[in-house]
Amino acid sequence: MSIRILTVVLCLSVMGLLVLQRFSGPPELTVTVAMVNEESNYHTGEELERGEMVTTQNGFLEFTIGEDTQVYLAAQTQVELHRIFEDEVVLKLKKGRIVVRTESEMPVVIKTNKTESLIHKSSASFVNYDFLQTVHVIPLSGSVQLTIGDENLLTPVPFSIHETDPISYETLEVNLEAGDAKAFYEWTDHVTRE
Repeated sequence: MSIRILTVVLCLSVMGLLVLQRFSGPPELTVTVAMVNEESNYHTGEELERGEMVTTQNGFLEFTIGEDTQVYLAAQTQVELHRIFEDEVVLKLKKGRIVVRTESEMPVVIKTNKTESLIHKSSASFVNYDFLQTVHVIPLSGSVQLTIGDENLLTPVPFSIHETDPISYETLEVNLEAGDAKAFYEWTDHVTRE
């Protein structure tokens, strides 16, 4: 009889601690769709939730994190809002192209399969060619702190990272005015100037 009571008390204590931990974490930042370009499943002013997978089809999308960070998604892009807290912002770029601009005191971390990029009070573009297992990290202003495996790099220049073992990387020549991405970069620049 006493073992049953002890088991019930232990289970209730564990459940109580789990509930308390869930609701006592750091405050979440608000993530809001700021602008859509062409048809989209999202609407301006719509709030997005932590853990949500944000996916674009043929158009572009902009969302804000808190008051100081803007994230722009090109067509055919997928980003997970992994951690969106006042003390930690982590986005997982599953595929496609994004631009992140932040003036926040809190750095923004962009993760892919094998890389982690941190930007602070700067802007950068990230491209995950998931079908090639290649990631491009393109600083637009300031530098990006890259973690590739066990290596840490602070770079103001673009890098191409091949994410299959053995992981390799090299500097990259980039022309944002050429190719299919030109319209996207023009759109992000136009949105910033308005």
